[in-house]
Amino acid sequence: MVCLLIVFIAGAIAYLALSGGHGTAGSATLSLPGGPVPPAQDSGATGGSTQLQSMPSAPVAKESSVGFAIEEDLSPTELLAKYPPDPSAALEEGDGSLPAWQRFGRQSTVSPQAPRVALLITGLGRDRVDTVRAITGTPPETSLSFAADVPDLSAWIGAARAYGHEALLDLPLDPPAGADGLAVERTPEENLRRLDALLARAPLAAGIAVNGGERFLADAAALQPILKHAQRLGLAVVGLPVTAPLTIAPDETIVADATQTAIGRSIESVMALAQRRGAALGVVDSTSAATLFPAWRRALVGRDEISLVPVTALVEE
Repeated sequence: MVCLLIVFIAGAIAYLALSGGHGTAGSATLSLPGGPVPPAQDSGATGGSTQLQSMPSAPVAKESSVGFAIEEDLSPTELLAKYPPDPSAALEEGDGSLPAWQRFGRQSTVSPQAPRVALLITGLGRDRVDTVRAITGTPPETSLSFAADVPDLSAWIGAARAYGHEALLDLPLDPPAGADGLAVERTPEENLRRLDALLARAPLAAGIAVNGGERFLADAAALQPILKHAQRLGLAVVGLPVTAPLTIAPDETIVADATQTAIGRSIESVMALAQRRGAALGVVDSTSAATLFPAWRRALVGRDEISLVPVTALVEE
């Protein structure tokens, strides 16, 4: 029996040597009764624990990256002091000879022939938590538009640009009595004076985002001077349902406090339009922006040919 056991063990060793039997670490293993089995080690490890990187659960839009959203009640100065962005991410001002939409906008390297979606978040600056979340937690290709009556407007725009976002200015039409904005009852000269006063508080804005104003939009005598003035200043005009140079009409508008279902439907619609037509624009109220990019990532599955671009990338001169 002893001889047979010796012969068996010798035969097993010889078999492993000839057949190249290997364990998970690449070295030959032989388990004997009562003998401990060594844990498998990663052959590329160089001491310490091995760091494993999982594959993303869904494709990410080209030319975009989603940061970690900060949800704190911070002023723009406090945001930059507490969470300073990477200096290389800051959006630099372009050449002074360029029109405003190019000088202050974010350039896109995505081909105009590729399916593109632009997303513009409006109404920022009033709620500081919503604003900080949008600045820090959305891809830099997301365009951000700030309310015209925010006291620290220029500081918010500076913070957005420090994180890589192009910034626009909300332009209220037919606002409530006493509020800033343009009204159909005022003369064109008074409306232009008010527009210039609002723009002076947002010198780095790449454009204006029109908000409301059904009566104003229906009055050509009131609207045309505003459009011509914006064109002379080289500003992108977002939100007007008209065809004009530098003017971009929205394809989907996600209203304040929209449900997740409504946001998902709008994102699906924008992506379908981009695939069919080549480009599409979604305008989103800041109170609905918290679930915007989770819906974007879900809708992007199977559509990784679609790229997120700044709204100025859709400008046609």
